[in-house]
Amino acid sequence: MKKKQRQVRRRIFAFLNREEGGTVAELAIIVPFLAVMLAGVTEFGRLFQSYTTLAKSTRTAARYLSNHPFDDVNKTKAKNLAACGQMSCGANDTALLPGLTPSNICIESTGTAPNPETVTVSIPRAGAGCGSPYTYQPVFDLGLLLHSPTFSLNLPLAPSTTMYFMLDD
Repeated sequence: MKKKQRQVRRRIFAFLNREEGGTVAELAIIVPFLAVMLAGVTEFGRLFQSYTTLAKSTRTAARYLSNHPFDDVNKTKAKNLAACGQMSCGANDTALLPGLTPSNICIESTGTAPNPETVTVSIPRAGAGCGSPYTYQPVFDLGLLLHSPTFSLNLPLAPSTTMYFMLDD
């Protein structure tokens, strides 16, 4: 009987000291955290890339308007330049970012109309008088991954660029 008890104890001790499945168990615990971290890093990178693209497009449009006559034709060209990267935005032209249209662009100036002092090209936040806001659309829903319905990266992006008007008549 004691011999059987020793054998059972030995087998239990040997079973408890095995490490064959430990690595798989550790991997199963760590993989969800790594997936959420990868999705978060990817989304924050895309968010900053989208903001930088919008900031550069407003800067390009403001630079264009500061060196050309300030009239409706050039304002339309500047809006197209900010939204599509070209002077004309047709149906087949792709926008710089998904969902960005010339209607998102707001053009304002200070001073009198033929020769204003400054020209401002912006993408406004919600509630602004001109233009419609642009909201970033994430690929991964981090709120769903984190089981938090309130956490979202659907953020409004609102860069603005102001330049002095350079033309004198």
